[in-house]
Amino acid sequence: MKYKIILFFLLTSCINNTYVGKSEYVYSAKGFAKIKNQPSSESGNNFYVFHNKLKLGTKIRITNPTNGKSLEKIIKKKVDYNNFYKVLISEDFARELNLDFNFPYVEISEIKINKTFIAKKAITENVEKKIANNAPVTKINIDNLIKPKQIKKNKLKNYSILVAEFYSLESAQILKKKLFSVLENSNYKLIYISKKNNKSYKLLMGPYNTINKLKNDYIVLNDSYFEDLDIIIND
Repeated sequence: MKYKIILFFLLTSCINNTYVGKSEYVYSAKGFAKIKNQPSSESGNNFYVFHNKLKLGTKIRITNPTNGKSLEKIIKKKVDYNNFYKVLISEDFARELNLDFNFPYVEISEIKINKTFIAKKAITENVEKKIANNAPVTKINIDNLIKPKQIKKNKLKNYSILVAEFYSLESAQILKKKLFSVLENSNYKLIYISKKNNKSYKLLMGPYNTINKLKNDYIVLNDSYFEDLDIIIND
């Protein structure tokens, strides 16, 4: 268990987070918010934000990338919810950001006060290749999942799951090939590599235009030892 957590922390977090020294990093995530439609007895009001991983007292900024509107809030309580969601917020909070309740996509970033952070490459290309080769992936068949209920499609947006991000194209291709070997039927067609600013390569799965299908595939990957997955909105 400890091995898989360390391994996939390196796979999915080495580029997305900003490191200080060897252990501290700034949390950031992209994905869907879980919206709670009842008043919270824990917070005492209808305008709150909870998280399932961040420690109490952490200050975060939640942004709606569609309109650029953001709000800052301090985490005052941890709660349990499915890891598909990146944060739990109240309806009032969601309305303040003008979120789409069918696709409540947000970007989350931790705010550090009075500190300077220097972005680094967390691992070298050789280490990346070793990680990709040794990634423990169990056999999965996404098509065997229960069919999601049909919902109205958002024609303006679609999303992809960010499986991992590498500085090396070869490392991304190694892990892509490994996924090909375990995904059955036509699911391998959902996997692709995207080049980012000539500096890094994203291994993605998608695109999706229904949140239920995306959620199902996300959970399958997460249960197969891929943790800290991000969801990105496609242009």
